[in-house]
Parts: sequence; C-alpha cells; structure tokens
Amino acid sequence: MQRISAQAAVVTVAAPAELAGMLLPTEAVTFASSPHPVIFVRPLIHVVVILIVLITLLGWDVHPIVRGHHITVPLLTGIARTATLVIAALLVLREGFALAGRIIRYFGFRVVTTNRRVFVVEGLFGRRVTPLGNTALAGTTMWQGVFGRMFGYGNLVLPPSASWTGTIREMRDPVRLYREFEAVAQGVDGDKWAQAIRQTQMP
Repeated sequence: MQRISAQAAVVTVAAPAELAGMLLPTEAVTFASSPHPVIFVRPLIHVVVILIVLITLLGWDVHPIVRGHHITVPLLTGIARTATLVIAALLVLREGFALAGRIIRYFGFRVVTTNRRVFVVEGLFGRRVTPLGNTALAGTTMWQGVFGRMFGYGNLVLPPSASWTGTIREMRDPVRLYREFEAVAQGVDGDKWAQAIRQTQMP
C-alpha cells in the first residue's frame, strides 16, 4: 500500500471566522463539529405532551346523575380551569426558553480541531474561544447511545484536567471528533507521530 505524505494526509477545512488570526503559521483546521439537530427534540416533545394533556383535560366531560337525569359537566370549571391554564402556560413558557437556549447553542457552539490544537468556540453574536489542554485530551471519553449510533451524534466527556471541563453533548460525528482529540493529544500530524505538544513546561 502506497504511503501518503503528511501534507496529503491532513484534510484541511476552511477556518471559521471565530478563529481568524489565531492559528499558528503551520496550523490548519482539520475538522469542525457542531450540535446535532436532535437537541431540539426534547423541548418540542415536552410542548406537544403539555398541549395534549391540556386539550384532554379541557375537553373532558363527566356525566353525573342529578335528580334522575344524566347531565354533562366539564371536568374542570371555575378556579380549577383557570389554574390549569396558568400552569400549562408556565410550562410551555419554560420549554420555550429551553428551546431558545438550544437554538443559540445550535448556531453558536462548535468544536474546531487543527493539526495542533482543539478549540471550543462559543457565542452567537460575540465569541469566546477556549483552547483545550492538549495532553488532557487523552483522557476524553466518547459515549453514544442506541439512537446516537443510528443518527450520528454523541457525547464527549472531558477529564477534570482539561481547561474546559464538562460534557460536550449531542455533537455531530462524535467518532471523528474523538479521533481528532486523540490525534492532537498524541501528537499525530498526518502520517507523522511526534511527542504531544504540552501547554506548560515542567522545570
């Protein structure tokens, strides 16, 4: 099998505007991942369930017997009906805020990898760029559930030693993203394997 050169092996993509002027002379973007559209599913399902329950309760009639006759009476009347409407409105409002937050995350969050570093880019109108500690990336854990494997999304759990700690949730192509993390952590550049670049030097 013919050996591919380092320059040809590194597939570069255009650097996002958020990283303009931040890349080193020999640095090139190799991959970028953003949240998967699945992040919208949960709040939308919650809104649908709330509306179904509300419509069911408001349209539910009972048929008691009064003076020997069956009559139709709404299940919820008066204060109970008003309280139900208020609670439903508050729940829908909460899910609306959750959906708005996910829209901001969908368009304003991405993880960008280069042949030397990994950046977490946050912000829809402004920007906050956080480079992750290279050697700490080796402790990253990638996790996918059944639906994640079916639809191509997953989570990456960063170790406590990383400069940006926590879980990067529901990202597109998590396997490729995890591989890029490992490449940076282990010093792999194309077909070359060099010592990992450390953020700090020990005396």
